Amino acid sequence: MKSHFTFLVVALALAGPVSALQLSSPPTQLEASPWLGPNILIVVADDVGVDLLNAYGESTSAPCTPNLDALAQDGLLFRNAWACPVCSPTRAALLTGRHGFRTGIGTVLSNTDSGLALSETTLPELLTSYSSACIGKWHLSGAAGPFHPNDSGFQHFDGFLRGAVNDYSSWPRVVDGQTSLSSTYTTIEFTDEAIAQIASLPQPWLVVLNYNAAHSPYHVPPASLCPVGACATTWCEAATPNSNDRRLARAMVESLDVKLGELLAAVDATSPNSFVFFLGDNGTPPSVSINPFSASHAKGTLYEGGVNVPLIVRGPGVRRGECEALVAATDIYATVAQLARVPSRAEDSISLTPYFRQPSLELRPWVYTELFSPNGAQPPFATHERAIRDARYKLIRRTGSPDEFYDLELDPFETNDLFGSLNAAQQLRYDALSAELFALGVG
Repeated sequence: MKSHFTFLVVALALAGPVSALQLSSPPTQLEASPWLGPNILIVVADDVGVDLLNAYGESTSAPCTPNLDALAQDGLLFRNAWACPVCSPTRAALLTGRHGFRTGIGTVLSNTDSGLALSETTLPELLTSYSSACIGKWHLSGAAGPFHPNDSGFQHFDGFLRGAVNDYSSWPRVVDGQTSLSSTYTTIEFTDEAIAQIASLPQPWLVVLNYNAAHSPYHVPPASLCPVGACATTWCEAATPNSNDRRLARAMVESLDVKLGELLAAVDATSPNSFVFFLGDNGTPPSVSINPFSASHAKGTLYEGGVNVPLIVRGPGVRRGECEALVAATDIYATVAQLARVPSRAEDSISLTPYFRQPSLELRPWVYTELFSPNGAQPPFATHERAIRDARYKLIRRTGSPDEFYDLELDPFETNDLFGSLNAAQQLRYDALSAELFALGVG
């Protein structure tokens, strides 16, 4: 299902995955799919690390986010979820279940890069019985053109293609390959479109909502999106055009939370048994970080401030609470596949569903992430940064630089590099993690 025509026909028919010959008499939902899988909503926040969510309790300056707090209270919060340090590789990993060294996307995609290869099997292509929509930021097309989200498997796309907009209230809106100028504030536009799709898509559906908040340009969000009565004080109320990035980004997270509340209310009203995933695409940017989160260990780096992201899952059978297990953005792929009862062969993805019942499980002995350039290349890369950790220790390896090794149990903010002075027990863990890098083919 790679042609533009196929996707336009399916979108107009609103009848799920049927052929053109069936359009004159579209099948009923029961005929199209004897077993209806659960509806699945994946929400990705942009440049929102764990320090920007009150539910994680890791910052004294978190925004007022009552709806995200409620989502965490109603679902399972993962404390040790890793993404990539910048957005394009994370988005590719989420949609394919594969690391960047396999997909060729290792850093931010430029307008001249080739983009996510159409040979990759994406989530909407894996879930053939599902109707699908992707809304918001794409940042996977490179030079591929405005139909790339549709060619990559989504029956409907409404958003923008690049990594950022110049103005949240004036931006190039792409709807199924057609571009126009939108003057609607992006957080409002994307939420309202997601609500509309959830109400109209044939079930079961997969909706991926990629907010661009709280990515720059930093600004004062509309006053109507400030939380009212939820907190004693809010960043949104105090923000002015002269506020620094830290204040403005937190105000933007609060506005995202207000609209997310509307979205979750719509899901609860129309499809209360849906699975909801919320995650960040990378850590908080340096200009937004506040101690103890260091600007030098923020977005764009392989330190925890750059790769440890929020991940919250809510749905039928998901236990409330927290999970300390090592998980990755790639794991969303196998998880969604298992929920939909579809086999997945993505080699870097492990289903999270066992954690839904037993959060104390430890399925991954280690977790991996990376940053490399140029995009589209194969290992060895011109520049390659990779990180791997187990339950306690973390190894960072960079092209042309000494390794770094941290004890995350004693030093969660990575201030004490142990490499060069390892004791016997630490040496064993270093050797084991290094061996895993070589086994992956990125040593």
